[in-house]
Amino acid sequence: MNDKNQNNDDFHSINVEITPASTNQSRISYIYQYSEKKKIVWITIGVIVILILLSIIISLPIIMTKKKNTSQITAIATTTPATVITTEEFSFTSMSNNNYLEWRLNFSIVAGGNGRGDGLEHINSPGGIYIDDEKQTIYITDTHSHRIVEWKFGEKSGEVVAGGNKQGDNLTQLNNPSDVTVDEKNDSLIICDRGNERVVQWSRQNSTDPKIIISKIKCTGVTIDNDGDIYVSEEETHSVIRFKSGEAEGTTVAGGQGCGEDSDQLNEPAYIYVDKQYSIYVSDYKYDRVTKWIKNAKEGIIIAKE
Repeated sequence: MNDKNQNNDDFHSINVEITPASTNQSRISYIYQYSEKKKIVWITIGVIVILILLSIIISLPIIMTKKKNTSQITAIATTTPATVITTEEFSFTSMSNNNYLEWRLNFSIVAGGNGRGDGLEHINSPGGIYIDDEKQTIYITDTHSHRIVEWKFGEKSGEVVAGGNKQGDNLTQLNNPSDVTVDEKNDSLIICDRGNERVVQWSRQNSTDPKIIISKIKCTGVTIDNDGDIYVSEEETHSVIRFKSGEAEGTTVAGGQGCGEDSDQLNEPAYIYVDKQYSIYVSDYKYDRVTKWIKNAKEGIIIAKE
């Protein structure tokens, strides 16, 4: 009996000794498993962060290169050794393909740059210009000096080739001219004499014998096509009018449907250009846009807008 009791005591004693060891082992196992799970979580987070950073680092140069290649356009006015004075960036929206284009232009002084004045080295409120590549010359509408100035590439001063006899309405005078183009066939300048509401022709060979070719017209811009037809932007009728040689009355080829922003209207059109296909490009001043009018079209297409 005593032996039996003794065995039972030994059994309980063994249980008492084993139980704490088993509990400690379970706790250690739990702590170990928890630590491992926590470690895995942190490793996973670290890997994700590294992958995100790597993707940003890799993609950033590609984006910058793409932006630079697709948006940077350098405009070179001439090849003369004129000093670049500043670089300016500006933007416009191309309506033809809904792309946002950023233009970067490097500006070089090719005429003026000496402040306002009436001296030959000065320009006072320049308006329209015409570049004669063959003669390496720029013709500049020097509006507030009431003259047209010829400026050869690389020169420090210009030469008066029309007007310059003070403001007035005599044939040898101009009144706030706004634009000029060259009639190569007749070797003459065609000038929009805005203040006098007329278009005048000024020979490049004999500048003392100008003549009025279109009168009573509030012109802003003027250009000429390959056939010698003259195009004038007219402020009062918000239109572009074509004058064939010898015609007293012109034909409206753009706008003329009143002032408005519809596709068949213009609002104070300014400078104009006619290409070899006789399409007309119009700077629609009041609506800050450029429109293209294909030959015989009744409506224009917006090709550039602020």
